[in-house]
Amino acid sequence: MLKYYINIFTFLYFGVLLAQNEVVSDSLVTKTRYGIRLGIDLSKPIRALVEPTYKGLELVGDYRLSKNLYVAGELGNETKVVNHDAVHFKTNGSYLKLGIDYNVYDNWEGMDNLVVVGFRYGFSQHKQTLLGYSIHQPNRYWNESNQVTLVNAKEYDGLNGHWIELQIGIKAELLRNLYMGISLQMHRLLADKDPENFENLFIPGFNKVLTDNPYGAGINYTISYQLPIYKK
Repeated sequence: MLKYYINIFTFLYFGVLLAQNEVVSDSLVTKTRYGIRLGIDLSKPIRALVEPTYKGLELVGDYRLSKNLYVAGELGNETKVVNHDAVHFKTNGSYLKLGIDYNVYDNWEGMDNLVVVGFRYGFSQHKQTLLGYSIHQPNRYWNESNQVTLVNAKEYDGLNGHWIELQIGIKAELLRNLYMGISLQMHRLLADKDPENFENLFIPGFNKVLTDNPYGAGINYTISYQLPIYKK
């Protein structure tokens, strides 16, 4: 009986050694791809189709610095017409967001999916075009309109906005080097240059601005392709 157990133990021992050798061999073969990933935010052209007062385009990209750390950014342009209770205007401008992404997902060997926590600094250059406004008239006996439409729209150029942004999202590799992703963005406005006589109610890249509330949110839905440069 003792000889039987010794034989089993010996078999298991050499089996473990063989498995370890196979894992070491596999780990030597498996390499991580490093490269530039470029793509587009699909949510903006979809929004433009269903919302006639909006147009937008955003390009996204990242570069892998280490196994889980990426330098990342977004570059875009947005146009939005807002007919607010008190003011009617159009916003047009470009924005740039730069920062880092960190992958908190532990992939299986050969997989390259990501669960990302990211941080961005955002900057926007835009202009506001005043199309009309409302006059405060508490006593309108004949229900006359208090809306004023400007014949010559007034343009305010050289406006800007600065904000920080936390992103939480996922990127799944559908095919080799082809990724689909979605992320939730939470903004905190740091500073902005307002047009004369009214506030920024929409900032490209930041989205809607609320009075006396510096916080905002957004979402993007991306498709991107990785251009592999090397493996290690």
